[in-house]
Amino acid sequence: MISKKTINAIEVCVFLASQRSLGYVTTTELSPRLGLSISYLENILKPLKENNIVTAMKGPGGGYMIRGDVSLLSVWDIAAVFECTFIESPVSNEADVGVEAEPVTLASYELGLEQIVKDTLSNFTLADFVDYALVEVKSYAKELGRFKFKPLPAPFIPKAPNSVFQLHMSF
Repeated sequence: MISKKTINAIEVCVFLASQRSLGYVTTTELSPRLGLSISYLENILKPLKENNIVTAMKGPGGGYMIRGDVSLLSVWDIAAVFECTFIESPVSNEADVGVEAEPVTLASYELGLEQIVKDTLSNFTLADFVDYALVEVKSYAKELGRFKFKPLPAPFIPKAPNSVFQLHMSF
């Protein structure tokens, strides 16, 4: 029932909650830390923003931040943005184009399993997964400096002698 996108969304929200005291986090900071591409992160963050789970700010110093109290935000609140439940979506046959979807009769164990997953994820809040002891004080953007220049490469030092004198001294 739970897709990889939902799991990644939960990981993004846990990371944003842990970095909340440091301010907004950009997608360029999130990408290397979570191992996800920037475009994929934006596809995750857009629905979270539309559902008022995260807030975004454009411009310098901008990025994404968890909205509200993390102790009141359940994991199901995040998962419900990406997951479609049996009750919400009637299933139709793909061959019947133009035909309205008929409600599918589901077995009681399917509905029961879905309810167990919902109840379990609703019992955990985002604060249960945030470890404030691991919060990094230094931000990735601050490492790049004020002008966002990349660090200079290490200087090239030749391995071979560059003069006759160095050649004789090495023997």
